[in-house]
Amino acid sequence: MAFLKNLNKELSEAGELVANEPLAAPDQAKLVRAGKDGTPITDGVFLEAKEFLLGYWIVDVESPERAYEIAARLSAGPGPGGVPTNLPIEVRQIMSGRTEEPL
Repeated sequence: MAFLKNLNKELSEAGELVANEPLAAPDQAKLVRAGKDGTPITDGVFLEAKEFLLGYWIVDVESPERAYEIAARLSAGPGPGGVPTNLPIEVRQIMSGRTEEPL
């Protein structure tokens, strides 16, 4: 946790951190879809999932390369015994602006 606090502090001081939040564990997740009448249909919990979303960071950076650098630092965060986890980090751009035509 100290690693993440330090990284968040560094990104905040650099003016790059917009937001970050941890997410609940997969055993609390549900998949939701609309039924024929629009009512929610839930499915899950899926404990056997090998991959899940632990949390997210939103950063405002000058280039994709900077976002990749931050993601690599997160990936190298320490796991049990201080060994780097090298977990995959997915990087996506936030879509902004509207097109004139509906998608």
